[in-house]
Amino acid sequence: MDSQTIILIGVGIYVALMLAVGIYVAGKSTSMSDFAVSGRNMSLTVCSVSIVATWFGSGPMMGSAAAAYAGNTLEVLRDPIVSGISLLIAGFFFARTYRRSERITPIEFHEIRIGNIAGVMSSIVNLVGGSIWLGAVLFAFGVVFETLTGQAAAIGIYGGTLVIVVYTMFGGLRAVAATDVLQMVFIAIGVLALFFVVVDDAGGFATVAQIMPDHAFRFVPEGHTFNDWFTYFQVWFSSGLVAIGVISVVQRAMAARNEQVAQNAFYIAGVAYLLFGMVPVTLGYIATATMPGVEDANAIIPLLAVEHLHPLVVAIFVGAVISAIMSTSDSILLGCGAVISVNLLPRVMKNPSEQVKLKVARWSIPAMALVALYTAFNTSTIISAIAMSISLGFAGMSAPFILAIWWKRLNSTGGYYGIGAGFTAFGATSILFPELPASFVGFWTSLVFAVAVSLLTQKTDTPKALTKADGETLDTSDRLGTLPFFRRIE
Repeated sequence: MDSQTIILIGVGIYVALMLAVGIYVAGKSTSMSDFAVSGRNMSLTVCSVSIVATWFGSGPMMGSAAAAYAGNTLEVLRDPIVSGISLLIAGFFFARTYRRSERITPIEFHEIRIGNIAGVMSSIVNLVGGSIWLGAVLFAFGVVFETLTGQAAAIGIYGGTLVIVVYTMFGGLRAVAATDVLQMVFIAIGVLALFFVVVDDAGGFATVAQIMPDHAFRFVPEGHTFNDWFTYFQVWFSSGLVAIGVISVVQRAMAARNEQVAQNAFYIAGVAYLLFGMVPVTLGYIATATMPGVEDANAIIPLLAVEHLHPLVVAIFVGAVISAIMSTSDSILLGCGAVISVNLLPRVMKNPSEQVKLKVARWSIPAMALVALYTAFNTSTIISAIAMSISLGFAGMSAPFILAIWWKRLNSTGGYYGIGAGFTAFGATSILFPELPASFVGFWTSLVFAVAVSLLTQKTDTPKALTKADGETLDTSDRLGTLPFFRRIE
């Protein structure tokens, strides 16, 4: 039996295992709370692992390794470093508010403080961004499948998508979280096994330190022009704030057993992500010396596995790569289903029942998967597609969202002006100054307009209070909590 056949069999067994686990723990969801936020009873361990598994997708596993191999230090900075820090920011400033609100999606904060139109706009942005992100993740699945099995990438993409859709559609967050835990075990075993074997084959850590490229782990601009530094700070701001509004991650905070669990889970996940995410990056740097001349940098991780591991171990490693991809994919699909059911359905149907909401959420999942499949077959690089999905909503929606949660004087007029100004600045900058990061310009323009217009219209447009799902005014005291080493982790 040749190595590709062994790997193909391993892929089949792994995918079947994920499907079985997802369906087994699915249970019967009778409400959107059960389906989308797991009955709000997620433990610290499961919540932490699920956040890491969701965040640790094809970006750090393959995209960042490819960026390291290609010498793109800004993209390595973006993920895993700044993206990991964004989890810590979300934990410290937002996690307790999310859990305290007892809501299902973060888009509801736009609806409460700004208005229904803002909620629709945010929903559309999130759905478009989610489809792009998911398309990039499925593209990574195809690259891995074709590189390691010799079969057409399309077979892996279609097959993997079908499995993810089935257990997510029927199991909701319970199935997603259960598979996340198992997937994280495969990720840890596979990535660490590859890392230590590659280092050993290269001659040990001392030799690896010598063969590293000069730019390795140097995360400051090589040039010192205005554009260099402007782009550098744009990476910090856009990716540093990305976790605060990504529905697939926010749902973990909303599903946590209590506020302390929600906050501590983000702290643990942020640190774990920062440490673990540097392993593929290091492998990418090592490969610049040991495997020069690879045409498709996106395939550098699976190529390292084929080069350095026994076929049986490669099969385990494939499970790790597929785990990283599936753990992100199912969360994106679940988040999109929740947005369509919770935020868009009430705009076209008055007071839909829980049964209708649940049915719409479930059937939205395969519909969004079809959209993402189209994106997957039109994605050239993993990391650029993810960056596109991040910048899409950052320019116009992020600043009003932050103000909606943290600034009581934001009103509807200021919120809409902020959204409009952000998107306008983004479009104008993209056309007139293409060398500048348009999303960065859009964010600050949006922030300034939202604050200024809100202050000018306080008398004519009274700000709305931040409320819980039951309509009760949200208690905004002690929303930061304390750092985890000052408090017992529950």
